[in-house]
Amino acid sequence: MLEKKEVDPMKSLFTKTCCIAFAVLFLALAMAGCGNTGASQTDEPTSAATENAENTAKPFSVAVREISKHGNVVLNTTFDEMKAYDMEVGDLITVTVGEASYDLPVGTAFTDVDSGDMICRFDTEDNEVAIAVNMGSFAADAGIGEKKEIEEEPGYQWDVKVSELTLVLKEKKGYLDEYNARNLTRTDAREDYAALSDEEFANFRAVSVTGMKENVLYRSSTPIEPAIGRNEYAMAAMEKAGVKTVINLDDSVEIMEGYATYPGSYYSRCKVFNAEMNYDFGSEEFAAKVKESVLFILENDGPYLIHCKEGKDRTGILCAILECFVGASAQDVETDYMLTYVNYYGVKPEDTSYGIILKNNLVKTLCGLYQIDSLETADLKEKAEAYLLSTGLTAEQLFALTAKLQK
Repeated sequence: MLEKKEVDPMKSLFTKTCCIAFAVLFLALAMAGCGNTGASQTDEPTSAATENAENTAKPFSVAVREISKHGNVVLNTTFDEMKAYDMEVGDLITVTVGEASYDLPVGTAFTDVDSGDMICRFDTEDNEVAIAVNMGSFAADAGIGEKKEIEEEPGYQWDVKVSELTLVLKEKKGYLDEYNARNLTRTDAREDYAALSDEEFANFRAVSVTGMKENVLYRSSTPIEPAIGRNEYAMAAMEKAGVKTVINLDDSVEIMEGYATYPGSYYSRCKVFNAEMNYDFGSEEFAAKVKESVLFILENDGPYLIHCKEGKDRTGILCAILECFVGASAQDVETDYMLTYVNYYGVKPEDTSYGIILKNNLVKTLCGLYQIDSLETADLKEKAEAYLLSTGLTAEQLFALTAKLQK
């Protein structure tokens, strides 16, 4: 008969606790080694991941080769060398100058960004890379150089204060949609637009929005300059519409009369105001041209035609202001503005570029002029009236403009 031994309860509890702890530890280690799809902080990345991380985050220090007249900082590098650091057109990069850093896109033209914005420009004609500001000076803004006037040619000299910049990729293709929207292409051959009428090809149409009298205001590409191959179609359309008064936003009188298409044309028999309007829509000069254009409308009978070269930018903004003035909705104004891009580039409302163009060109401009945050929520008629009054037009003149244009 075996002798029964007394068991120490505290010792037994300790043994069981140790066993349980060991089992839990063993199970955790097993789970860590099997079926774990997420990498821990100590996991080694794959060779492909390592290579990609090095390509996208590796900084590139590059010397300043020269500073151009207007303050563009030309770098001592090439497109191919930039690509070796995974920086290409459509990317967003960070440029570091001393203690300051700037995030900017890579593009091919100053107009790939708005006026006053920075860009890393790949100059495809001269095979140069430069850091610049559209309508500005990166060298001055970033403290890279100081410009001085000198007597010798070329009449200026940049004293370079910073000789080296550091570039690094911030976001791959982070600006590509924007870049593509700003670089749409078209042709000027009529046969390439077989689906469009002659009027549509010429970007000629009546401004038909809520509040506007029928067939009183038209917009178009130029009926006289042959450069974009649409003038003869625009001329025929304006004659068919019976246009009497023209606001030419592009040409001076001398240039207009110098076109071979002008003498003896239907256009030459119209009343024409040569506004020579600029693209700086927030400037006092632009506001003055708007005022002069309105006064010319008041002094002459319709139907009226507004045009620049393409009937796209300056024409689009002036027409939008007048559309808002007569009571058009935001959707009316936006649709009319974008119809130009449908005619020229075949852009559709569902395309990514449609929304980008609308926001960058029309919405941003009108919101700036009207000092509002959104077209959708503002009283556009009220805001347009306030803007026109700010140009120097009087309430009496706006009342007369209403009689000319509004239903």
